[in-house]
Formats: sequence, C-alpha cells, structure tokens
Amino acid sequence: MYKRSPGGQLLEILLFTLSSLVLYHTGVGIVLFLVPLQVVASRRGMRSLLAAAGIFLAVFLLIRFWPYFLSRGQTSPDVLVWLEMGMVALLLLGMVVINLPLQRRPRSLFMALAATAFAGIVAFPALLALSQSAAFQRSMDALFAEVAKTLSSIFAPAADGAAGSLVATLLEPARLRQLSEAVLLRSLLAGYAVLITFSWWAGQAAAARAPATFGVRPSFRFARFRLESWWLWPLIASGALILLDLFFGISAWAYAVWNIGIVLLFLYGLQGMAILWFLFDKYHLPRFLWLLLIVGFAILAASPSVGLFIILAVPLFGISENWIRYRIPREPAPKSEP
Repeated sequence: MYKRSPGGQLLEILLFTLSSLVLYHTGVGIVLFLVPLQVVASRRGMRSLLAAAGIFLAVFLLIRFWPYFLSRGQTSPDVLVWLEMGMVALLLLGMVVINLPLQRRPRSLFMALAATAFAGIVAFPALLALSQSAAFQRSMDALFAEVAKTLSSIFAPAADGAAGSLVATLLEPARLRQLSEAVLLRSLLAGYAVLITFSWWAGQAAAARAPATFGVRPSFRFARFRLESWWLWPLIASGALILLDLFFGISAWAYAVWNIGIVLLFLYGLQGMAILWFLFDKYHLPRFLWLLLIVGFAILAASPSVGLFIILAVPLFGISENWIRYRIPREPAPKSEP
C-alpha cells in the first residue's frame, strides 16, 4: 500500500534516480544508468519519468558545476564538460521519446530509431561548431597527448624492432586522434541507438518482474522479436555504400552510411539472439546455459582472431530467418483416450 501512495511513489522515483546517478559515476555502470529511469517509466508512466529525468539532470549539473561555484567564477567549465552535459541531455531525451504515450503509438523499435534520428539532427550542428572551436581542438590535443603517453608506457616496452616502430607510429597523438575520430564518427549514433534500445528493454524486463505489486504487464517478449523482410533492402544498400567507402571513399556521407549499417547489423543480431532464446525456451534448457552463451559470445567477439566472425555470424543467422523458419512452436502432447 505504501508503494502506491504519493509518498511511496516519490520515494521510489528518488531511489531509482539515485541508483541511476551512482551507475553513471561508477565508470563501467555508465552503460546501465538509463535502466533505472526506464523502470520508473514502466512502473509509473511518463510523468514519473519526466520527474526522474529532471532530478537526474539537476543533480548531474550540480555535481559538474559545483567546483566552479567554489572557485567563485575564477574558472569556467571546460569544453569537454559541456560536451558531456550535452550527451547526457540527449540520452535522457531519447528515453523520453521512446516512452511517449502517443494515441496511435508505433512499434517501440521505430520510437528508438526516431529518438536516434532526432539526436543526430541535434548533434550535427553541434559537431560542426566544435570542429571550428579552437578551445575544443586544444582540449582534444591535450587529451590525446595524455592518452598516447599512457598507452606508450604500456605497449612500447614490450615491442622492439619493426613492431616497436609500428607501435610508436600508431601511438602518435595526431595519428591516434585521427583513428579515434574516424571510428567514433562512424559509430556514434549506432552506439546511441544500441544504448537506449538496450536500456528500454532491460527496464521493461526488470519492471515486469513485479506485476502483482505495480500492475506492470510485459509489453515485449524478446523471443518474438523479428524484423519484417523489407529491412533487408536498407541493409543491402548500406552494405554496398560501406564497401564503396572502403575502396573509394564517399566523403562525409560515409559517417551516416556506417551508422545506419551498424544499427541494422545490431537489429539483425538481436533477431539472431531472439531465435536462440526461443529455442532455449522451447526445449526448456537451463537459463545458466543462456548466460554462458552470452559470456562466450562476448569473449569471442573481443578476440582479434574470431571477433569479426562472431560479430557478423549472429546477424547473418538472424537474416537467414527470411528463408528458414526456425521458430516453430512445440506441438502439445496428445491426450490419452479414457
């Protein structure tokens, strides 16, 4: 009863918001910090999500600006701090968009893609402005100089001869920055889409574990996730343009093409995992085997030798469902005649 009272609801919002702030500031937990906010949205609705997001943003800004308040205006936030605040605001906005209670609400997947597209539209002029900012360029030069110094102290002693010269070339601050920017700009929006999609699903799953208390019904079953056949066409088009960029270069369009291609690979990877989850559920396999499978895929994906194969094999498995029917429900056992 207390959890359904106004005081109980406010306490719940504060506790979940606090857990979100703690996760964000623990380093590794940054990939999970949106999940408690989605739990609030699933249990309490849009108003509670807006309240939780507002409290999170207010406390986050207070933490970031507090050192500058103590200095009595003698220092101002670095451009990287402003960049971080903008990224956090865009992530919070994405969670609001994906949970919008529209009258004719489309599929949540389209809501996540709409949030990603909106974030890209908002971020594009900001990136252009940063590319022309001398303060940002100085901050990035200092950052990559420090990163290169740290990496050199780790890898340089272990390499000698030709390998040592190659490592030294790769760890030059300018070279390191060029490679990092090329990878980041080609995967930034894709990472955004992956993060908010995962956070939405994880929050939904966590909230649905207590339906009797909170009245939450599971609105998404992972085993049923499947893309329509027309999704193949944008995947084929983006793949062709990525190959074109690799061999000939397509200028600034490459950033959009790579992001779209990575998002589509991620979605088909989800479909491949959904097929495996369906088969696990169909044959009543222990859940710890599923966890072992996930850990095994993560380890193999991080391996230099087979990582690319795993990253491509799981989406290809999901793509193959357009021609092979994997998810065939088990027929009920025949009843014996009396």
